[in-house]
Amino acid sequence: MLIACVQQQAMAQSKANLETPQACVEHFIDYARAEDYGRAAQALNMRLLPNLSPIMAAEQLHFVLTQELWIDWSRLPDQAEGIGDTSPVVGANDSAGKERKSISLGEIDLNGRSVPIRVERVQSSTGEHIWQFAAQSVENIPMLYKEHGPGWIDDHTPDWASERVMGGVAIWKIVVICITLVVAPLAGYWVSRILKWIVKRADAVTLKMLEKLDWPISILVAAFVLWLVAEFGISLPGAIATIADPIVLVLLIAALTFLVMRVLNVVIDTFARDAIRKFHEEGSESERRVLTQLTVARYTILLVTAFVGVGVVLLQLDMARTLGITLMSSAGVAAVIFGIAGHAVLGNLIAGLQIALTQPFKLGDTVYIEENWGTIEQVSYTYVVVNAWDHRRLVFPIKYFIDNWFENWSLNKTYLVKPIYLHLDARAPVDVIREKFIELANEHEKFDADGAEEPEVLVTDTDGDDIVLRCTSGGATVHDAWIMSCDLREQIVAFVRDLDGGAYLARTRIELERENR
Repeated sequence: MLIACVQQQAMAQSKANLETPQACVEHFIDYARAEDYGRAAQALNMRLLPNLSPIMAAEQLHFVLTQELWIDWSRLPDQAEGIGDTSPVVGANDSAGKERKSISLGEIDLNGRSVPIRVERVQSSTGEHIWQFAAQSVENIPMLYKEHGPGWIDDHTPDWASERVMGGVAIWKIVVICITLVVAPLAGYWVSRILKWIVKRADAVTLKMLEKLDWPISILVAAFVLWLVAEFGISLPGAIATIADPIVLVLLIAALTFLVMRVLNVVIDTFARDAIRKFHEEGSESERRVLTQLTVARYTILLVTAFVGVGVVLLQLDMARTLGITLMSSAGVAAVIFGIAGHAVLGNLIAGLQIALTQPFKLGDTVYIEENWGTIEQVSYTYVVVNAWDHRRLVFPIKYFIDNWFENWSLNKTYLVKPIYLHLDARAPVDVIREKFIELANEHEKFDADGAEEPEVLVTDTDGDDIVLRCTSGGATVHDAWIMSCDLREQIVAFVRDLDGGAYLARTRIELERENR
């Protein structure tokens, strides 16, 4: 009986077109789709599986390939020697342009190991060289079918519901997909509502805090429902699963990462800041120093968490199968791409850590940068916002503060001295002006009597008939020093203007010589 079966298959092979890898796979797929599994079995090498009916083997292999593997048979070599520049498997073109005896169509998971599906060139019973599915691949058909074959639902579904329509997907699976797309977001919405109700009743966490976790929880629950249905509920054909499975996986990991990042952000923002205010006086330098470190640390932790999430996605995805781009399968090219793309991010991350450790500035510090002065308003892992004196927001990359110089007017103390320069005639009575300026400074409401320096007037330069007086006095804060310098400038200029009728204001002398006649 077995010999007769093999003889019949051999006779049929002489009539089948199995001369090239492309013809072999095309023959199997076309006849399997037409449910002519006897003719489809002509493309199978049953040498290692003689006890299984070729027809059953063809039917089982077609089901498994449809569910688990996406084969673009048109890209297979169409020459008897297997010579060709294309392959249905990304990264399988190492032998392009060379004669081949075996070609990989892909791999299917079987109990944690990958089973390769290959076609090979063999000699038929008539002595001709033909291409068939490799004997080693055919040998695994029963085990692959046992793991990836029809489930309980497939066996108990009416014939009309099992009919395959769009992309080879059964009608009942399309119905389940549509229901899942509606149920998943609804499940996320109601889970977040229930959590809010429970927390509000139990008063375990502030409602305001949970509101910040509303969207992450909703998205995570919706993604989890989609993943459960895709992983355990239905199995999609390989062509569709190749696209759908990675999308669902990425959505699940992205939702989980989003939730973790939001939880970290809320914990740091709420509990950590409250703890800091318990040990540090509000608005004090120590509080601003710790808050700056906390801000940089928060963004660093969030960035690292995001990187971990991306890394998990890349580890879970079969990039060669999913993207179908040979270039991306090269580790060297991928490393260069990630290196270039991540250079700025990593540079800013390292700069943020440097600033957190060395603290050249703190939140609320007054700085003079790019001919503007203002206060440090916000620090992130990529940029710093400076609130300028005229309420403009100046945004600088955080690396700027590592690579360039700037003035921090409140690095150790907020005390600041603002100079006033007067250009006067060389005959001006400096002692009288000095005495008046010191008097005006001491009487000013913004004057810091406990400051590091007393008011003083010095002649710092001469320019022809003029002298330059530098008048200085300090304020307790940058704002006080600025206001006081403006007021004192106005008052001392008025004093010099009225002194001896303005005789000591800067002037230009022109000497004329009368010609003798």
